[in-house]
Amino acid sequence: MEKEKKEGWTHPEAAEKYAQTADIIIPERKEILSIISKVATELESMNPKIIDLGCGLGDVTAEILKLKPQADVLMIDFSDEMIRRSSERFRDNKNITLAKRDLNQGILDITEERGFDAVVSCFSIHHVEFENRIKLYSDIRELLKEHGLFINGDLFREDSLVIDEWELNNHISSLMIQLKEKLGQEWTFDELKLNRLENAKKMGDKPGTLWETFHDMKAAGFRYVDCLWKSRNLAIMAATKS
Repeated sequence: MEKEKKEGWTHPEAAEKYAQTADIIIPERKEILSIISKVATELESMNPKIIDLGCGLGDVTAEILKLKPQADVLMIDFSDEMIRRSSERFRDNKNITLAKRDLNQGILDITEERGFDAVVSCFSIHHVEFENRIKLYSDIRELLKEHGLFINGDLFREDSLVIDEWELNNHISSLMIQLKEKLGQEWTFDELKLNRLENAKKMGDKPGTLWETFHDMKAAGFRYVDCLWKSRNLAIMAATKS
């Protein structure tokens, strides 16, 4: 499964497909990016130091720079293709640093710097193996300054299997309309549901519940953990070091 996941996300076609369809597959994505970037910058210094975990195409960083153009951002991803695209996108910004790392390996040794104002992540940590998440959260906490923030917008599953299935079916129904209107693609409900389930498996999706994430963040030492926003199976969680 791990091998399949990496091959999927490192393949150039996967990155291109995500770039073209992300806002269709995830209609709330722009709102999520906006909230993450605002929380990361409005509560911090004029020139914040930020880590963007699983940076992908760099969309979170781009939103942060709109609000705080002088921000220093360390962007981390395990995909050579994503690193290449982000490097090209921000090639003229000397405040941007890119690093390759599988988040399953932790991030504490990726930089000697400490005292980051915020660590942000969007649609990335649900690919990390469950047994590695507390260690990752602990590394994040260690890299933050005393009152630093960790903000994670991600895919979650519901505690109730019944509600989780309802949310999936509701998403598929809405997605059928979006794909037809915006891409001219026509799917039956069953075809599209199978496609999305197979894609989630291929890409190594392992969403946890909000309650599991709350527990893991607390276990990693974060003092406060909150849910800032939720829409069906998407949510933004924020944790404060102290």
